[in-house]
Amino acid sequence: MFILGTGSGGIVVTMADAALAGLPRIVRADDEIRWRGQVLTSLGLASLAFWIILWLVEGPVEPLAAGSVFAAALVLALVLGTITSRRRVAHGMLTLRPPRSMVHETMADARERRARAATVMFLGVGILLLLDTLVSQIGATAALVAGAAIGMGVVDRLEARRWQRAEDERDSRIFLLLRPNALIARMGVQDAYELPRARSGDDDAPSPGMFI
Repeated sequence: MFILGTGSGGIVVTMADAALAGLPRIVRADDEIRWRGQVLTSLGLASLAFWIILWLVEGPVEPLAAGSVFAAALVLALVLGTITSRRRVAHGMLTLRPPRSMVHETMADARERRARAATVMFLGVGILLLLDTLVSQIGATAALVAGAAIGMGVVDRLEARRWQRAEDERDSRIFLLLRPNALIARMGVQDAYELPRARSGDDDAPSPGMFI
């Protein structure tokens, strides 16, 4: 079923979610990056809690060595993440244009994708940490994951604020491209897309559809 209607930057064609599978999608920049930052921060804190529990039960950990790994990973993630974040925002602002031949991700699709992404990340790290306890006597893997994830999470949350400020200054909504079957937005630089902010007082993204 197709419903034609006018929309900013072209014609909006809404259709069943099943018909959108395998197509590139656009997602709100500030919302997506903020969510990614929250997940990474939670992942880092969970890894840190895992290490602390091992230490409290006198598991295979060395506080001094693991602490050094955590600090190094945190600093490195903050430095490299900040550089990459600034490049990502700068590039996005230079490439702003209306979306073409792309699908706006529905709220239902976003919830499902984010649930799958979080499950994959937490399950993968959980298995890695459990295996690490069998072969390591330091607990460095948990410290490394905790430092890197917390650092990247902080950077993403700060970047989300920059995207939000850019939207407020331009009175528009800014989107990033999500590749088919991708669970999270790219970490590297990518083009950004812009649509005027709705004048009806609704700050949400435009209705799901394909922009032709």
